[in-house]
Amino acid sequence: MTDSRALTCHAKLARVVLANRGPLSPAEVAREARIDEADAVEALDELADAGLARSVCGVCATREEVYELTEDATVET
Repeated sequence: MTDSRALTCHAKLARVVLANRGPLSPAEVAREARIDEADAVEALDELADAGLARSVCGVCATREEVYELTEDATVET
């Protein structure tokens, strides 16, 4: 598992949101986490780069990606 201490605060928050409510689009993550959508996109990219999230599908009408956590991204309690 990737060390979550290396993640930014927004990435950690997005990780928790996905664990509790995912899979979600960046806009949905932003809404749930109460952060800007641009920050959510960066957080999801960071999680994906770390192997903790992946794009699972896209919404056809908007081509917006939807993300879920990978098996390596269990949230520590």
